[in-house]
Amino acid sequence: DASFSQLAADAKWIRAFTKRDRLILRGSVGYTWTNDFNALPPQLRFFAGGDRSVRGYGFQTIGPRNDFDRVVGGRNLLVASSEVEHYFTRNWGMAAFVDAGNAFDGTDYRPRVGAGLGVRWLSPVGMIRVDVGTPVNDKREHGVQLHLVIGPDL
Repeated sequence: DASFSQLAADAKWIRAFTKRDRLILRGSVGYTWTNDFNALPPQLRFFAGGDRSVRGYGFQTIGPRNDFDRVVGGRNLLVASSEVEHYFTRNWGMAAFVDAGNAFDGTDYRPRVGAGLGVRWLSPVGMIRVDVGTPVNDKREHGVQLHLVIGPDL
């Protein structure tokens, strides 16, 4: 048994600077107050990584690790992203992005950075985004991750 309180917030700012170009800034923060963090189940901890977090990393693969090198989640979360989209036609475009963030305990914040490119299609059923990202300057992680998101920007 553990008593806890959490504060979590997400923000997104989208600004079109021409008819075909736009800037998207995104951020997420989270903080947990608890009398026994180890008693919190994984569903109540913070993780980073994945298509709505730090692209270039797998889903929930960023955060504090246990003695067996498994990601166990953190007490805090801080993630930021910047993305530029350019549309070549009314329905087809591309994006370049840089994401940074981590789930962490205390003040031990060391952001992981992912960067990459993506394709955007305004399909008849909504936006389809396909991104390919890679970790930047990370000794532990390398390679590329494919991220697929279907649905609105917000």
